Amino acid sequence: MPNNKVNLHGIILAGALTCFSSPIFAAPLQTLEFKKGQLSQTEQTKLCEQVQNLCQQREQWRSLKTADQNLWLLSGDTVAQFRQSTIGLELAKQWRIEFSNEEEGVSVGQFIFPKLFPIDQNRYAIAMIDVFSEMYSGGGAKIERADFYELKDSGSTHRFIKNYPFSFNRMIRACFSEQDYETSKGNCHDVDRLSLDIRPIKPMLWQFRYRYSLDVSPASDSGENSFKGSRNLNIDLNRAPKQPNLPVTWNFTGQG
Repeated sequence: MPNNKVNLHGIILAGALTCFSSPIFAAPLQTLEFKKGQLSQTEQTKLCEQVQNLCQQREQWRSLKTADQNLWLLSGDTVAQFRQSTIGLELAKQWRIEFSNEEEGVSVGQFIFPKLFPIDQNRYAIAMIDVFSEMYSGGGAKIERADFYELKDSGSTHRFIKNYPFSFNRMIRACFSEQDYETSKGNCHDVDRLSLDIRPIKPMLWQFRYRYSLDVSPASDSGENSFKGSRNLNIDLNRAPKQPNLPVTWNFTGQG
């Protein structure tokens, strides 16, 4: 009988532990957006004491808070992370992305896209956007390509995706005669656009959703028809392809 009581006690205890224990699930990964005007004057003053070099461009500041209550600051080419401590916000890490022109005279500008992309639960990346411009007779294009950098704990960065299509907007003139203008009823350009949405699926895996549209002028002799399409690509961050697999017919020419 004593053994039976011990066994019964063990069964009851195990059952109780099962009832009161719950499985631990990792929070879903989410892309986070840096926004302007979210810091109080007190917070700005506290941050300026620690990142004095960024205080001259305080109007450029964008910030966000992660689930662990860390505060992230974006200013120009710099990202900084602050942690809550007994004395308030305290600088933990700082990263600077080197803006450079690998091909002189091609890029017209660079900027950090104001979003924080999770690689896993504790690692993040940012995108540096290179902007290109093309001018045509009666038209032109604005083209953006992206490099993605991991923000490493050491304060260094690691570029793991290079020169991916990010967006473009292009207009090509289609009207060259009075008859063209009459036929087109004011719609005198072929216009195509490309955009990219990024969604983290799980650690080390992102989904790139490219959307493309082509609006053809009635006066166009391009031989093409208006079109809308999209393509979802799962990108393994351990071995991201050199370029995403986009249809050739989308004619993305901003190669950088």
